Amino acid sequence: MLQLWYQKPATYWEEALPLGNGRLGAMVWSGVDHETLSLNEDSLWSGYPKCADIPGAVEYYKQAQQLAREKKYSEAQELLEDMFLSDYTQSYLPLADLKLELEHPQGDVENYRRSLSLEDAISRLTYTIGGTTYTREAFVSAPDQAIVLRIQADKPGSITLKARFDCRLRSSCTIEDGRLVLDGVAPSQVDPSYLGETPNPIVYEENPQKKGMRFCAILEAQAQGGTIHPWEDALEITGADSVTLLVAAQTSFNGPFRQPYLDGKPYKELCLKDLNAAAAQSFEALRQRHMEDYKSYFDRVSMNLGPDEDEVPTVERLARWNEDVDPQRYALLYQYGRYLIISGSRPGTQPTNLQGIWNKHLRAAWSSNYTININTEMNYWPVETANLSELHQPLLQFLHDTLRVTGAHTALTHYGARGFVAHHNTDIWGLSNPVGNHGRGTGSYAYWPLSAGWLCSHAFEHYLFTQDKDFLRETGYPIIRDAGRFFLDVLIENADGKLIFSPSTSPENVFIYNGKRCSVAETTTMTMAIVRETLENLAACCQILDTDPDLAKEVHAALERLPQFKIGSRGELLEWNEELEEAEPEHRHTSHLYALYPAHLISTDGTPELANACRRTLELRGDESTGWALAWRISLWAHLHDGEHAYQVLKKQLRPIDGSLPQYSLSGGGSYPNMFGGHPPFQIDSNYGACAGIAELFLQSWDGNIDLLPAVPKALGTGTIRGLRARGGVTVDLDFRDGKLEQAVLTRTAAGQEAFTLRYAGKEKAVTLAQGQPLTVAGSEF
Repeated sequence: MLQLWYQKPATYWEEALPLGNGRLGAMVWSGVDHETLSLNEDSLWSGYPKCADIPGAVEYYKQAQQLAREKKYSEAQELLEDMFLSDYTQSYLPLADLKLELEHPQGDVENYRRSLSLEDAISRLTYTIGGTTYTREAFVSAPDQAIVLRIQADKPGSITLKARFDCRLRSSCTIEDGRLVLDGVAPSQVDPSYLGETPNPIVYEENPQKKGMRFCAILEAQAQGGTIHPWEDALEITGADSVTLLVAAQTSFNGPFRQPYLDGKPYKELCLKDLNAAAAQSFEALRQRHMEDYKSYFDRVSMNLGPDEDEVPTVERLARWNEDVDPQRYALLYQYGRYLIISGSRPGTQPTNLQGIWNKHLRAAWSSNYTININTEMNYWPVETANLSELHQPLLQFLHDTLRVTGAHTALTHYGARGFVAHHNTDIWGLSNPVGNHGRGTGSYAYWPLSAGWLCSHAFEHYLFTQDKDFLRETGYPIIRDAGRFFLDVLIENADGKLIFSPSTSPENVFIYNGKRCSVAETTTMTMAIVRETLENLAACCQILDTDPDLAKEVHAALERLPQFKIGSRGELLEWNEELEEAEPEHRHTSHLYALYPAHLISTDGTPELANACRRTLELRGDESTGWALAWRISLWAHLHDGEHAYQVLKKQLRPIDGSLPQYSLSGGGSYPNMFGGHPPFQIDSNYGACAGIAELFLQSWDGNIDLLPAVPKALGTGTIRGLRARGGVTVDLDFRDGKLEQAVLTRTAAGQEAFTLRYAGKEKAVTLAQGQPLTVAGSEF
């Protein structure tokens, strides 16, 4: 059974177990006398719509461009920091804690066991005290949009508890019709935590035009036996046989362009509607509907890599992270990533942020925002290969409906360009300006106008996996087209007559130039890789959809003039346009390897010299880094077809991290006790990145090629996998033993038939796949 389980309650947040339906999140602590469910609602952010673009900024951009051309890199950076950077994003906020105080008979706690089943997305707790056995089940239902907690005992009348909300936002609790109602308003402004102790880090404006969104959560208690007594700010249940608690929550967020306080949704009415619908059903019906919905996603993929050591508590399995034992841990890690996708991203919800949908902090690390120079993209790397394609929708819709709109204004104001641009951060309001607020040194992360290009690749990937032309025409192409138009307008000629995007940075990295630390160069490898990929995807869209021939000609003309990647004196892929001294040779970002993965501009078979340069770069960067950086390295090594090296990095994803320590006090990635990934602090991207990387060990697909077991390590060499997805609309099942393919079954789900080249162990086999007709291929056929 795929589960996380423990023999004691959570004592800090990263020991609690996550539940979610894409919109509502809950962290379950499973204390005996004191239970806590830490609650989130994915649209609860600080702030309100506003534009922070700087009028006239384009003139400073052009001046910085000229300075970079003259290799006055420090001067270019200082100009951008002083005149080009603007406000920070807003923050994702915690909703409240649901606190329970429970009474028990005298006696010691025995047989305590709490767990999270990945197979049905239910948290369970059992324990015995004073001869009475208690059980709790919790889940967050997507069909019924409610958080559900069921408490039972094996002796009648044994359940007595008091339930209340604990909210750190400006709010009040009242009793209405026997229910506990939390009603509040979010701050107008929350400063990022990395700014330290600012004078007014959390601001509630009194001007209605500047007020934040409203929110509410409503609790209903249903008891079999016993009595329910509403207090002023709590519900008390006495002497019940069983208790079901239902929580619904909503905010007034009404889209990124409407003032949420004055023009918000009728949040309380919507919350009551959700709660009334859930309360009309039995607990058994709620649970059944939840399980059927969840399993319709989760059961699409199975992975068996060895005997299941399910009888061993999760913390003990993590403690052996550096031993080549228990290979099924990696199937658990993979499926946990899929679980977190299903629980955190559903059609119609917000995209997952730095912490998915789970956050306890008013000023979370990096504002728990959308960090779009790697982290948000990594959140969605596994969705297609993991057979969860529909769950890409929140990100893709956000790009189409929000960021493409705000980013068009920024593109025109800051760059004088068509199309749209975004930088390294955004939020629920679609902030697209470069942040930093004129701070010295902030250019290393704040000036990075490439995220629209990176993000639009997700739209094309979604098409490649689904072959859905309607999606491409209506949603994907407008995103890709507008990102490409921006690049076409900002490209300039360098001294070699090549077209480059200048000035540019490599995300968050620094070089030494004329004795100074600097981030702004004439251009960078990652910049030009994203430009090339975006324009190639745009050209492909024009051909697929038979549209915009004049634009296609402009794109092809630009592609012919883009520079090639460069190799440095150590055999590494250069990060900047010239060989520059690295200030931090083992930097966490491997941005210049974007062309290897997630793009496919570099490959071992197509560009072997550049692939070797990527290998050398990884060797120089080293195998120790933050959680998400390690996750990226798994896929990079997998695409160099070095499964053993990928495995050594993968092992570190399970390395235990103590979450009881201050969030910024640790270094080196790994897993918290609840298997949340650690930067540290907690960032969910490494869970998703590791999930993607594990799939890349067993299956890769590009340009009509499907690679079977391209990088499987010896320690994971025996197993069965069902349901992985390949580009071209193909589902793949794999059976393998001792690192050798026994058989693969390939089924095309997209319409029509298509030719593919299967590749395994250096050999190729041409096949044609037709919709709904499985093709079985034995390893011996290669």
